Amino acid sequence: MYLNCIFYLKSALAVWLVAFLLSACNNKKTLFTQLPASQTNIDFENQLPKKDGLSILYYLYYYNGGGVATGDINNDGLTDIYFTANDKAKNKLYLNKGNFEFEDITKKAGVQGISDWSSGVTMSDVNADGYLDIYVSTISNKYGLKGHNELYINNGNNTFTEKAADFGLNTSCYSTQSAFFDFDHDGDLDCYILNQSHRPHSNIIDTSNRKKYDSLAGDRLFRNDIATTGKFTDISSEAGIYQSNLGYGLGLAIADLNNDGWDDIYVGNDFHENDYYYVNQGNGTFKEEGAAHFRHYSRFSMGNDIADYNNDGELDLITVDMLPPDEKTLKTYGSDENPDIYKVKLEMNGYQKQYSKNNLHRNNGNGVTFSETALMSGVSATDWSWAPLFADFDNDGNKDLFISSGIVKRPVDLDYVNFVSAMQAKKGLDLTNQFDQEVIDKMPDGSSHPFLFKGDGKYNFKDLSTEWGTNKLKGYFNGASYADLDNDGNLDIIINALNAPAVILKNNAPSAKSIIIDFKGNDQNIFGIGAKAYLFSKINAYPWISIIYKSFVAFWYW
Repeated sequence: MYLNCIFYLKSALAVWLVAFLLSACNNKKTLFTQLPASQTNIDFENQLPKKDGLSILYYLYYYNGGGVATGDINNDGLTDIYFTANDKAKNKLYLNKGNFEFEDITKKAGVQGISDWSSGVTMSDVNADGYLDIYVSTISNKYGLKGHNELYINNGNNTFTEKAADFGLNTSCYSTQSAFFDFDHDGDLDCYILNQSHRPHSNIIDTSNRKKYDSLAGDRLFRNDIATTGKFTDISSEAGIYQSNLGYGLGLAIADLNNDGWDDIYVGNDFHENDYYYVNQGNGTFKEEGAAHFRHYSRFSMGNDIADYNNDGELDLITVDMLPPDEKTLKTYGSDENPDIYKVKLEMNGYQKQYSKNNLHRNNGNGVTFSETALMSGVSATDWSWAPLFADFDNDGNKDLFISSGIVKRPVDLDYVNFVSAMQAKKGLDLTNQFDQEVIDKMPDGSSHPFLFKGDGKYNFKDLSTEWGTNKLKGYFNGASYADLDNDGNLDIIINALNAPAVILKNNAPSAKSIIIDFKGNDQNIFGIGAKAYLFSKINAYPWISIIYKSFVAFWYW
C-alpha cells in the first residue's frame, strides 16, 4: 500500500511537472508583442481599391503595398507615425500621446492625400524651419490614376499645407520612394525620387537605352535651390542619373559606402536591369559604378538597407528578393530565366549576373569590393520580401535584421503559369478582359510572416522569428519602420500591411544603458542629416560584465 502511494505521488508529480513545463513554454515571453488597435487607437488599413483595369493583370506592382514614416512632427519628444494607402485620401497621421496611445489627427492636420495611389513616404525638414515635413510618393498617369507627389509643409501647430508645386517637387509619374540628403555639401537637403518602370519586363533591350529619357519612369535628382529660386531644380541629367524606362526602381538607400565623406546612392532594380550604384564624385555629379564593385545582384531587387552589421566601421548592404524558404513553395517558384535568354542578356554590354535571392553585400573596406554572403550568413530566403531593416533590437550591441514579407497572389507560380497557358490554348482568350477574376482567383496565396534575424556582430544571422514573436503573424507585410515609440530605450516596429490592419510591435527587451545623440546642423539642415557618430566600447575587456548581461537577457526572455 505504501509503495502504491509513492507510485501515484510520483505519477502526479510527473504530470504536474509536464503541465508546468508546457505552460511555461506556451507563456514564454517573446521579444516583440503585437499591440491591439484597442490600445494604440491605430486603426489604419491599406485596403486595395477594386476597379476595372486596375489589378495584378494590368499593374505589375499592384500588390507592392504602402509605406510608413516615423518622426516627431511636433517636437514633443515622442515619435509619430504616417501611413500611406493605395486608395485615394486614405493616408493617415497618428500623433503619439505616450505609452503607446495615438491620436488620429489626419483630417485636422490636412494630410489625408489628394492623389489616387500613394506608395512610399518620407519625413524630412524640407524648408529648414525646425519641423519635420511629409513627402508622399505617388503613382499617376497610368491605369486611370491621377495625382502628383505631395509635399506637406509643417505649420508648427499639428497642421500641414500641401506645397509640392511651390517647391518644384510635384512630379507626376511612377514614384516608389524619395529621400532627402545633402549630396553636394552646400548645407541644404536635396531630393532623390525613385521611379518604377511600367514597360513590359519580358522585352529585354540593350543597356544603351539607359541613356534615353522617360518622363514617367526615369529617376529624378533635385538640387535644393530654395535660397536662390525658392524651389528645387531637376539636375538629373547633368548629375549623371539614368532616366530611362529600363530601371524598375523598388529600393533606395543613401549612404557614404566608400567612406570618402560624400553620400552615395544605391538603387534596387527589379527584373533584368542591374541595380545602380551611384558613386558621388564630390563635384555635383555621380557615376554609376556597380559593375566595378559588385559581382552580382538580386534578380528581383526590391527593398534595401545600408548599415555596418559587423561593426568594422564599413557600411554594408542588403537587397531583398523573392526566394521561398520552404521546399514546397520553392518547387513551384518560377524564378529562373531561359538559359539562352540569360546568355544573350549577359552579352548585351552592361548587364551583370543576377540570382533570385536576398543579397548581403559585406563591405571589404578597401573602397572597391563587396563580398556577397547571404547564403553563408543565413538570410538568403525570406519569400516575397519588401522592407529590410538593420537595427539592434535586443540591445546586445550587434545589429539584427528585420524583413517584411508576403504577397496577396503569386503570379510566378509554375502551376499558375501552366493554367494560364492551357487556358489561352484551349479557349483562345484575351485574359485581360471578361475573365480577369477567374484568372486572378487561380493565383495561389502568397501570405508570409515578417522575419527577424539575430546578428552575432560578425557575419552570421540566426532566424529567431518564432522566439521573437513574428512567426505568428500571417499576411502581406510591406512598408516598415522602427522607432522607440515609448522612449524606453529599445526599438519598436511599425508595419504597413495589405488588406489588414497595420501592425505595431512593442519591443520587450530589457532597457540598456544608452546615450541619446541629438544632431544639430546648420540653418538649412537643422537636424544634421548626413552626420556620422562613432561609438567605441570596451565591454569585451570585462568578460564578466558580458556574461552577467547575457544571463540576464536569457532569464528575461525565458
